[in-house]
Amino acid sequence: MLAAISLSFFSCKKETSFNQESKASDNALVSVVPIAKWKGAFISQNSLPPSASVSDKIFIKEGYARIYKDPSQIDAQNYYGTAFRLIIPAGLKIKGDSINFEAGVKNPSDASFFSPYHGRDVMLYIRGESNEALINNVVTNDINATAKKRAAIKLGQTVRNRLPQLQYNFEDYGTLILQTFNRGVVAYRNNEYLAGLAYANEPLIGRLKEIGIVFKGSGYVDYIKIYNSVNGDLLLSEDFNTDGESTVVIY
Repeated sequence: MLAAISLSFFSCKKETSFNQESKASDNALVSVVPIAKWKGAFISQNSLPPSASVSDKIFIKEGYARIYKDPSQIDAQNYYGTAFRLIIPAGLKIKGDSINFEAGVKNPSDASFFSPYHGRDVMLYIRGESNEALINNVVTNDINATAKKRAAIKLGQTVRNRLPQLQYNFEDYGTLILQTFNRGVVAYRNNEYLAGLAYANEPLIGRLKEIGIVFKGSGYVDYIKIYNSVNGDLLLSEDFNTDGESTVVIY
């Protein structure tokens, strides 16, 4: 999926400002920010049908986010992907080099019309002012041994791939975490350490500007949370429990 799915599918948009004065010093719940909306995408591999943006009114329902198109409308060889992204309000100063980006996800074998052999990848990514990072979980060898080459951690231009630790079948909901801490990117699944990648000569990520989840097929997102990885403070969350609406909560 690192090669097949381009995160640049999304058009760039001006960031929305957030009233920093409303941020409470006691870390109490501040507000739901309706203007910080999730954006979705159907990412077509062969343009049958073509790629398309998807509104939160369509993909948030029944307690999760999911983009699913009727298989009768999709070419049999279209091993499509789906994605969700959130632009972080410009006034919210989250340090991209000290976060836990946690998501409750699943991408089971029956989530999409095509065989799991062609992928049930689950990717988390973050983008900052000066760099970006991702982790990508793929299926196990018994489903497709060639998928291992996509099992990766990436920071800027530096990549560790073919990581067996990042092979797992998300048949039911589990937790995937991308952590940045002490100049390293670390992957966790269900709170178990998987693998890490040091920054080496890579620049800092800087202020967090965007987060996203990308699937091969039609995966599910149950919730997301962003914590400060130094002190554990909860900074932002979304539970997808309001049908058709983004309800991003800032703390």
